[in-house]
Amino acid sequence: MEPSDEIKVLIVEDELIIAEDIRAKLTGLGYHVVGIATDIQEAEKLLETGCPDIVMLDIVLRDGQDGITVADTIRNRYNLPFIFLTSHADKATIERAKRVKPDGYLVKPFTDKDLYSSIEIAFFRRADNQATEADYSEDTENRVLHDGIIIKKDYLLIKIKFRDLQWIMSDGNYLRFHCTGNKKYMIRSTLKDFISKVPASIFLQTHKSYSVNINHIDAIEYDYITVGEQRIPIGRSYVQNVRSVIQKNI
Repeated sequence: MEPSDEIKVLIVEDELIIAEDIRAKLTGLGYHVVGIATDIQEAEKLLETGCPDIVMLDIVLRDGQDGITVADTIRNRYNLPFIFLTSHADKATIERAKRVKPDGYLVKPFTDKDLYSSIEIAFFRRADNQATEADYSEDTENRVLHDGIIIKKDYLLIKIKFRDLQWIMSDGNYLRFHCTGNKKYMIRSTLKDFISKVPASIFLQTHKSYSVNINHIDAIEYDYITVGEQRIPIGRSYVQNVRSVIQKNI
C-alpha cells in the first residue's frame, strides 16, 4: 500500500528510543509516520510540511517544553485529532491535559493494540464531530469529509481524497472506487446516497450506475465519457445535464 493511502501520523516525543519504538509499532499497524519531532519548533515545521492526519504527542518535552502548548496549536490552527502520550498518570497532569480536550490519552508503556484502538477511536470520533448527520452514510465504517472519504479496509483506516477518485461504479449495494495509480476500493453504499454527500462541483452522475470526477474527464462523446482508458456510459436521461455541467466547467 502506498503511503498516500494510509493515515499519516506525526510523533512528538523527545526520547528518540521511545519515538522509534512508536514509529515501528505504527508502521507495523499499517500507518504512515510523517516524522518525529523532539520539541515544539520541530513539531510546528512537521505540522506544515508533513500534513499529518493525527498527532501522537508527549506531554513533557525536552528543555521543560510543554506538549500541551503544542496541543493548543494543533487544536486551534490545524484542527487535527491528537493523542497524548505520557509517563505521568497523576491527577494534576490529567486535569491539565483535559483542558485542551485530547482525542486520547495513552500511559507509557502501551501495546500495539492500545495504540491501534486509540488512533481508530480518535480518528472516527473526529470525523463524526466534523460531519453533520447528512455528511456520512449509515455505514459506520465510512466517513465522508470535506475533502475525501475515510474507509475501513481490513484493519486499516484509509483516506481517499476526492481529487484522486476518478470514477465510481455502482454494484448493487456497493460502490467500486477507481482512483489514480490504478487503485481500487469498495464500500457499502448506494450511488444515490454517496452522490448526495459529496461536492456536486466535483462529481457528476452520468448513468444510474456511474459517476465521474469532472477533473479527470479526458473526452466526451454522445453516449460515453473517457477517463484515461475507461469509457464511462452516459444514460439517455443524463445526457442534457452532463453536457450542461461540462460546458460550465470547460
